[in-house]
Amino acid sequence: MTERRIGFEERIAAKASADLESLSLQEKIAVSLGRLKSQRGTTNKDLADKLGVSEAYISQVTRAMRDLKVSTLDKMTREWDVPIEELVTVTKDDLDRIAASHSRRRKKKSAATVTP
Repeated sequence: MTERRIGFEERIAAKASADLESLSLQEKIAVSLGRLKSQRGTTNKDLADKLGVSEAYISQVTRAMRDLKVSTLDKMTREWDVPIEELVTVTKDDLDRIAASHSRRRKKKSAATVTP
């Protein structure tokens, strides 16, 4: 029997339903990056190119699978002209956005597995 790997959105939704404070710093940064990327219409590749890091690294950071280096965090605040607090703050709206995205993915996945 294979163990199902829990995705980032599912982990965040589960933790957030209990309490925003239960999110780790790594998870808060990942959620904030998702929000900022969406607001600015930026892809992982665009962001990686601007910061001088690999796309794979940014992808892992945005899924809370890897820590963000302080030097990269500094570059990010300068690139986007935002205070560091904005990169570590998660709001209820962020969690609602993640829950909605998770729900859409689940519906899409279940529709794809239904065969006529």
